[in-house]
Amino acid sequence: FRAGYEQSGNTLAVWAEASVDRVAWGMTVPVTWMQSLNPLLVFLFTPFVVAGWRRAAQRGREPSSLAKMALGAAGVALAYLMLALLAASHGSAPVNMGWVAAFFAVYTLAELYILPVGLGLFARLAPTGMGATIIAAWFLASFGGNLLSGVVGRYMAPLGAAGFFVLLAGITGAAALALFTLRPLLRRVEEARANAA
Repeated sequence: FRAGYEQSGNTLAVWAEASVDRVAWGMTVPVTWMQSLNPLLVFLFTPFVVAGWRRAAQRGREPSSLAKMALGAAGVALAYLMLALLAASHGSAPVNMGWVAAFFAVYTLAELYILPVGLGLFARLAPTGMGATIIAAWFLASFGGNLLSGVVGRYMAPLGAAGFFVLLAGITGAAALALFTLRPLLRRVEEARANAA
């Protein structure tokens, strides 16, 4: 998942520099400002996402952690598919900056379903006395994914923007499928921990 997710600060910025019409109100918006949309949207969306989960929990319909994570990975895949369609339909013509904002809205909403949920899952399932080590393993996996994102990023030039964004959608979509498939295993682990307690 990280190999695709981390492209937002990597190849996406390169694509936006070359292929997005960044002129607004007579000035050219720096690509670095576009990168600030993700953290801004995290702050804006988080209260609504948490409130939605709370309401779902009160009705007994809150998705499991892995179901949330699968939805998050699928959402990132959807965001990249959106970029693939834009890149394919615009060819060499510049893409409106509003579409990049829409990408980051979908991408960030999806991110909130996978990254904090995954960290919380690792912390919750850590064996007694191993919490810090297990959380460190989560960040070690993030480190590996960040390295892999550089390897994946090398395919942007040979595939072109549209093909590359389809590749990213495939990678994050495969992660969504894997997370969804792991739900029964996690349920057994959680039941075993509850019975042992």
